[in-house]
Amino acid sequence: YDSQVRTSTVVGPGSDARVLRVRGTRKGLSMTTDGNGRFVYLSPEIGGQIALVEAAANIVASGAEPLGITDCLNYGDPNDPEIFWELHQSVKGMADACRVFDTPVISGNVSLYNENNGKAIHPTPMVGMVGLIKDIQHVIPSFVQHAGDKVYLVGKTGNDFAGTEIQKMLTGDISGVLNSFDMEHVHDYMMRLLTAMQQGNVASAHDLSEGGLGVGLAETLFKTDLGMNIDIRHLTAAQLFSETPGRFVVTVPDAKTVAFEKTMGADALLVGEVTNTHWLEAHLQDAEINQNVAELQKLWEEAIPCQLKSKD
Repeated sequence: YDSQVRTSTVVGPGSDARVLRVRGTRKGLSMTTDGNGRFVYLSPEIGGQIALVEAAANIVASGAEPLGITDCLNYGDPNDPEIFWELHQSVKGMADACRVFDTPVISGNVSLYNENNGKAIHPTPMVGMVGLIKDIQHVIPSFVQHAGDKVYLVGKTGNDFAGTEIQKMLTGDISGVLNSFDMEHVHDYMMRLLTAMQQGNVASAHDLSEGGLGVGLAETLFKTDLGMNIDIRHLTAAQLFSETPGRFVVTVPDAKTVAFEKTMGADALLVGEVTNTHWLEAHLQDAEINQNVAELQKLWEEAIPCQLKSKD
């Protein structure tokens, strides 16, 4: 309710995860909450996995090692066989992901019988995760830092549109089945990304979730006076809004790129650099984008007031 209580806050609201210093030490605790009922509704087991992976991505993006989770399981009436199946399958997916990421569930609660006019809410397991930063001098910001830094896309982008923001916006509904993904591989490159951070080879990192790469690139520029020139001609304009889990936008100082690429291998692709223009330029397979960052930030910040004023 107040991010400045006891003045222990190192990173406050607005980043992928919040960071508190552990007084009397150089350590920091990174904390986040995450969940996506749309994904769990469409594919409960995979959706449960994504809830955990997304929380872990938030923690790693701050420069922390994931330690453990708490959860809040929000579902409809479990006496309904379909609702019970959603609960069972999504918890199974979360448990499988917890084993891969070595993040035990140390507490949690359950909220059942959640309905509106006789219709159950989307099954929504919320994950609260805590991670450890061994030295708060190594906290990684979510926003770009310096013109000339190189921009990398970590993780592969697929055609993952089921349950996404773009699907909901264009069709007014969600549908389809989620694609499976290799959790072991995602965990492996996340830990290598964390190593690169601890070695001082990363200037900023932002995980990609709602809205996909297009929204993620813009978000890294908000509250700065910087821009980006991005070459992603291996992707289509549609894939700019794909929500493939486990991806990051990472910036790296020019002098650190060789070391960073050695650590990350084929899991990091150089896609551009940070500029001092305050424009986001992106070159795709079938589109060219050139947008003023201030205008993008205004649209982003006014999205909720705009929805509240809408008659739909």
